[in-house]
Amino acid sequence: MMLADRLGIDEEQALSTFYSTKTYIQLSDPKYGLQLMSDEYILENILNEIAEYREQMS
Repeated sequence: MMLADRLGIDEEQALSTFYSTKTYIQLSDPKYGLQLMSDEYILENILNEIAEYREQMS
Protein backbone atom coordinates (compact mmCIF):
# COMPACT_ATOMS: atom_id res chain seq x y z
CA MET A 1 0.00 0.00 0.00
CA MET A 2 2.84 2.37 0.81
CA LEU A 3 4.41 1.78 -2.60
CA ALA A 4 1.09 2.38 -4.34
CA ASP A 5 0.62 5.62 -2.44
CA ARG A 6 4.13 6.90 -3.15
CA LEU A 7 4.01 6.05 -6.85
CA GLY A 8 0.39 7.04 -7.34
CA ILE A 9 -0.54 3.65 -8.78
CA ASP A 10 -3.11 1.01 -7.86
CA GLU A 11 -2.34 -1.85 -5.50
CA GLU A 12 -2.09 -4.46 -8.27
CA GLN A 13 0.53 -2.43 -10.12
CA ALA A 14 2.39 -1.84 -6.86
CA LEU A 15 2.51 -5.57 -6.13
CA SER A 16 3.71 -6.32 -9.64
CA THR A 17 6.41 -3.69 -9.27
CA PHE A 18 7.42 -4.98 -5.84
CA TYR A 19 7.71 -8.58 -6.99
CA SER A 20 9.98 -7.56 -9.88
CA THR A 21 12.60 -5.84 -7.69
CA LYS A 22 15.93 -7.02 -6.31
CA THR A 23 14.69 -5.81 -2.95
CA TYR A 24 11.92 -8.43 -3.03
CA ILE A 25 14.45 -11.15 -3.81
CA GLN A 26 16.66 -9.97 -0.96
CA LEU A 27 13.67 -9.71 1.38
CA SER A 28 12.85 -13.33 0.60
CA ASP A 29 16.38 -14.44 1.60
CA PRO A 30 17.20 -14.26 5.32
CA LYS A 31 20.93 -13.81 4.66
CA TYR A 32 20.32 -10.17 3.68
CA GLY A 33 18.52 -9.34 6.94
CA LEU A 34 15.91 -7.11 5.32
CA GLN A 35 13.22 -8.83 7.38
CA LEU A 36 14.58 -6.88 10.34
CA MET A 37 14.23 -3.50 8.66
CA SER A 38 11.26 -1.15 8.86
CA ASP A 39 8.65 -0.84 6.15
CA GLU A 40 9.93 2.66 5.41
CA TYR A 41 13.50 1.39 4.92
CA ILE A 42 12.33 -1.28 2.51
CA LEU A 43 10.13 1.22 0.66
CA GLU A 44 13.10 3.57 0.23
CA ASN A 45 15.19 0.66 -1.13
CA ILE A 46 12.50 -0.10 -3.68
CA LEU A 47 12.12 3.56 -4.69
CA ASN A 48 15.90 3.90 -5.07
CA GLU A 49 15.99 0.75 -7.18
CA ILE A 50 13.21 2.10 -9.41
CA ALA A 51 14.99 5.46 -9.76
CA GLU A 52 18.26 3.74 -10.73
CA TYR A 53 16.45 1.61 -13.29
CA ARG A 54 14.80 4.67 -14.82
CA GLU A 55 18.17 6.46 -14.99
CA GLN A 56 19.71 3.53 -16.81
CA MET A 57 16.85 3.46 -19.29
CA SER A 58 17.21 7.20 -20.09
